[in-house]
Amino acid sequence: MSLYSYKIFFEVSNSGSFVKTAEKMNLSPSAISHMIKGLEKEFGFSLFIRNRSGAVLTENGERLLPYISSLVTAEENIRQEVNRINDRDSGTVRIGLFGSVASNWFVKILKSFSKKHPDVDVVIYQGSYKEVIKWLEQKTVDIAFTTDRLTENMNFMPLREDPLICIAPPDYVPKNRFIVTLDDLRNNDIIINRECHAYDAKGFLSGHGVQVSTFYDKIEHPTLFAMVKEGMGLCIVPELVGLSAPPSLKKYCIEGDPKRIIGLSFSDSKMISPLAQLLRDEIVAYLTSV
Repeated sequence: MSLYSYKIFFEVSNSGSFVKTAEKMNLSPSAISHMIKGLEKEFGFSLFIRNRSGAVLTENGERLLPYISSLVTAEENIRQEVNRINDRDSGTVRIGLFGSVASNWFVKILKSFSKKHPDVDVVIYQGSYKEVIKWLEQKTVDIAFTTDRLTENMNFMPLREDPLICIAPPDYVPKNRFIVTLDDLRNNDIIINRECHAYDAKGFLSGHGVQVSTFYDKIEHPTLFAMVKEGMGLCIVPELVGLSAPPSLKKYCIEGDPKRIIGLSFSDSKMISPLAQLLRDEIVAYLTSV
């Protein structure tokens, strides 16, 4: 089967839709369907489950995705390197990132990068920690913002320390007035996003005997901040997340200085695409200047 068919597979897996893939590749939905059926016939099993909401990879499709992504990425990297040899940067680079990085850093990085490289398309995948790691593993993205606790078995380029802070109600005052101590945390209800607890705070809190009785799963931080405002507890978040907290809420450093380290990881650390290298350099330049 041709590399073009693999590109079709790759695009459908990313968009979750035959129609969206058809629009992107200037083909008809029936042509997309025909190519996918051709792959399925050759392989001997289904690759996608079709439903009204789109197309979802089957278990076998999930197993093949990293290999097909590698083929598609390698072909794109060759094109990018040829363009660079000819003194022209063009092509597509895909980046994964989580919300606090997207809103606080990446918009400015993208603006600067796009001015310097107008012929480069930057495709952004924004999601949870788990989604970002999945995109890296499946080679859906070339480069991604990650943290030190996400990438124990992956390549990781540390860039910035991001302390965990405590968001408190307007009338709250810690015992020593200036910093939230471990005793303060032990003696108050803790409001925390499940993902933040699992990856950013769990080791620190459990190591100091701080119990979290309730985790809030799939709740956005504005909702957690509203709960803090109503006096339902103290909220622990990375400082970058805390930038979006309402001004009426108080922010305190935490005794012991817990932190996450934000950095970059690559889908293939041995073969970083030319455009991913350019984007990496832009990100590093920005973070060393602010």
